[in-house]
Amino acid sequence: MIARLFWVALIAGAIAGLVAAALQAVGVWPLIAIAETFEVVEAAPIVDMHAHGHDHAHDWSPEGAWRIGLSVLFDVLAGIGFALLANAALLLARSVRGLALDWRLGLGLGAVGFAAFSLAPALGLAPALPGMAEGDLLARQTWWIGTAVATLVGVALMVLSRGGVVWALGLLTLALPHAVGAPGEAMGLVALMGQSGPLGDDGMTAELAQRFALASLAAAAVFWAVLGIASAKLQRRYLELA
Repeated sequence: MIARLFWVALIAGAIAGLVAAALQAVGVWPLIAIAETFEVVEAAPIVDMHAHGHDHAHDWSPEGAWRIGLSVLFDVLAGIGFALLANAALLLARSVRGLALDWRLGLGLGAVGFAAFSLAPALGLAPALPGMAEGDLLARQTWWIGTAVATLVGVALMVLSRGGVVWALGLLTLALPHAVGAPGEAMGLVALMGQSGPLGDDGMTAELAQRFALASLAAAAVFWAVLGIASAKLQRRYLELA
């Protein structure tokens, strides 16, 4: 049983990780390449942004290929790690609530994963391009982890409970990290979407930062949808839980 569950997570995580890498290669990595030019050329003209980003985003030199390979490997390994958690959660949801193991349950699980690990943290710490993040790194990471955990716990309490006090406690747990607020002068997704013009003195623009944040969240949403659905289908087929 445990061995089969591991293989299910391995396959589902690898599939989702490869899908995420493909989406990032199209919509995320080119934006990172553009942002990196601002770290080298101070106050780079906006008219040259896309040309610089195009050159760097398609860097197939040995160094560029090595970087692409590591990025893909990281996405796959991250997918496998999240898949282990997702498949354990599927087993728990089925055993506690008797939910049918189908693509709808997988998609719902993916939605929870996206909310916990992408959307909820982004409300306080929007996905940031190189050179954008400010403040104490440890404090930002601590808040991000705390928000992800609080979201998972809050959703679990609300879904697995039968209502009443436990449901209300879950809702409060969801809201707690946002009531505390992200550390320092961190910019959340809503605030970022309201920005316009340059961000700082290095040539970074609000438009570029907004495109990156939305592209990152879109790739994450597809990743979690694929991971959830693949996990449910593979569990149904190989663990014979249906």
